[in-house]
Amino acid sequence: MSYPSSVRAIICYIEAHIKDEKFNYNELERRIGFSNAYIREIFGKNTGCSLAKYVRMRKIKCSAYELLYTDKSILNIAYLYGFSNPETYTRAFQKIAGMTPSTFRSIRPIIGKEELSVGVYGIGLLEEKERRSDIFMDKNVYKSNESTILYGVPKVAHGVYGGNTPYPICLKACCEYLGEDLEYYFTMVSSAAAFRLVWNTECWDLSNVDIFHTLNETNDIYGFGAKVLGREFSFLGRDEGTTKEEFMQFIKEHIDEGYPCIALGIIGPPEPCIITGYRKNGEELLGWNFFQNDPEFAANIEIDESGYFMCSNWWENTDTQAVMCMGAVQREKITDAEIISNAVKVLTGRKEYSYCKGTQAYDAWKNALQQNDEFTVTDNLFVLFEKMLCQMDAMTCITDGRSNAAKYFRKLAETDKTNKEKYIQIADAFTKCASTVEKMWGLFGETSNMEGMLERLADKSVRDEVCKLIDMSEKSDSEALAIMETIIR
Repeated sequence: MSYPSSVRAIICYIEAHIKDEKFNYNELERRIGFSNAYIREIFGKNTGCSLAKYVRMRKIKCSAYELLYTDKSILNIAYLYGFSNPETYTRAFQKIAGMTPSTFRSIRPIIGKEELSVGVYGIGLLEEKERRSDIFMDKNVYKSNESTILYGVPKVAHGVYGGNTPYPICLKACCEYLGEDLEYYFTMVSSAAAFRLVWNTECWDLSNVDIFHTLNETNDIYGFGAKVLGREFSFLGRDEGTTKEEFMQFIKEHIDEGYPCIALGIIGPPEPCIITGYRKNGEELLGWNFFQNDPEFAANIEIDESGYFMCSNWWENTDTQAVMCMGAVQREKITDAEIISNAVKVLTGRKEYSYCKGTQAYDAWKNALQQNDEFTVTDNLFVLFEKMLCQMDAMTCITDGRSNAAKYFRKLAETDKTNKEKYIQIADAFTKCASTVEKMWGLFGETSNMEGMLERLADKSVRDEVCKLIDMSEKSDSEALAIMETIIR
């Protein structure tokens, strides 16, 4: 939508003051430099909407974000956006959104970025999602005969969005680029990453808790992520007969349509990363990777002025195991019932090949710590260090996962009165599980003192205390699992 600069200035002012208790038209008059009468005239003439009606519409649309992504009550949201009482807010919301605020919060319709005018964006209620992010495709894409680069894809790194699980972090970044603002806790639970725990019984496996091992069919867990967005899902794994050309074709096809890809590997270990573009017909890839600033893995890459990595030896890295893409919208998003069903599937104790999964992984983890002959002080420091990394990965998996699972179930309790008490019990169990593992972290001291952490890991008395906490964590997870099973029955 292209409006005169005066109208665009009015729109910008409205967005900046959308939460004012009472919209100040006199201040708008002073800031724009025209009389109120003239402002109303040019605004209505160019937009086909009265100024007062537009302000109210923007308040409602912005309040929709608060309904989906904050813990605020409907009453507080109404007051936040200048409505004198919740009844007035509810009538206005229903007129614009076609449903009450409580219904909107319950069924979670699509909201995302909306272009209000050229270069001006705001929260919008979207009836249909674009096949790609047109906002960025118009302005932030470079194309040539041999290259396409999607600029504006959010950076991924440990700690981004307050999380530490790569796949949900990548998923959230792609969501934002495609105009959907899902919270990190929701990408954690809907991808089932929040409920996972895996332990390899044959060795101290540094890939133990990767989301890759969550289910028997490894790409199923990534497909859950596509369902978060209600989008089609494409996956290409690296098997014995898969060629580099097939990978390049897959990446080019989706990048050219405006969709970032998520890959396993590219730089360093087979952790998820985001591919945001390519050069030289796909020989060189660009994007964000959790290891792009790690000297151990980043020796052969360069950094683009955008911050994206530039990597030409990505195929030579044998840890480049798969590439996937969330494409066009084609179906309904994942439901709460599906999330709970998937959580039960992931948490249920079982053994697949050498991996113990779900609640059964706790015993395997504990058993590995009880092998005292593997923790002698004279043991190879590298081997001890490797064990410590596995221990830290498992603790991070639990604290990041269960704390976000608890957040999700507390929010469910606010909207689903039928199972409210059960949801609160589940949230309490997951909170207790995460808190128990926080105590486990404390047994190892400061993470900045790795030597001290290794000494504590070698100390049998410390490991005995860790094993007690593992049992407590398993008990909490089992309690949550039992309640979820009653819900899906």
